Amino acid sequence: MAFASQKGKGLMRPTKSVGIDFDDKLLWNHVKVVSVAAAAGGNRVWMCNYCNKRFTGSYNRVKSHLLKIPNHGVQICSAIGGEILRVLKTEHEQVERKKPSIQVYARKKADYVSLPEGNDLLQPKKRKGPEGGAIEKSFGLFERNTADKLAARMFFASGLSFNFARSPYFTKYSLFLAENHIPGYIPPAYDRLRTSLLAQEKTNIARKLQPIRDTWRKKGLSICSDGWSDIKRRPLINIMASSSRAQYF
Repeated sequence: MAFASQKGKGLMRPTKSVGIDFDDKLLWNHVKVVSVAAAAGGNRVWMCNYCNKRFTGSYNRVKSHLLKIPNHGVQICSAIGGEILRVLKTEHEQVERKKPSIQVYARKKADYVSLPEGNDLLQPKKRKGPEGGAIEKSFGLFERNTADKLAARMFFASGLSFNFARSPYFTKYSLFLAENHIPGYIPPAYDRLRTSLLAQEKTNIARKLQPIRDTWRKKGLSICSDGWSDIKRRPLINIMASSSRAQYF
């Protein structure tokens, strides 16, 4: 750390042998907890590693003392300043920024339903004996079965049409993941799908259709329309550009 030479640097939080329970708050590492106060509310008797003054209070008072936040019922530290204060604030802000994502992950993990066990979802029975185990491992039967369950749950929980399983794009995506080892790969998120990836695919389609458009100036084209009604009897019209090269929707 940038302030290794400061007074009291070696004083960290007490070891487990002291018998005091601690939460995982960054700034507890910069005070020495002497004891837990008799009153409830998470108050502890602690001594600042920098000014060596003793206080009684919760983590909020530790934060106010070290980060020099006034009007919180505790004296601000007179020994901290300059580079030390800047480093403490930076470390504290980094921890605070991570809190929301950690809390969201914890809620998702708590709400997530575990995969079915045993013969659920027609899980094949394991063969008895060492030979059966070797075959299962060599063909990855357990991993395949787990992947099938994860895919099925994706369809069920998201209300996807079962016809989506017949999509060649879904099959191609799945095969690409199976055939290529991509450490740490995470599927594209919501924002990336609807922005950059959508724009890239639009450009890709326009590039593939450009040869058809190039023939229009030489040989012309015909504009065709096809009118019909949907199940609610609302009129719809499809517009097609037809030329000697191909039809353009």
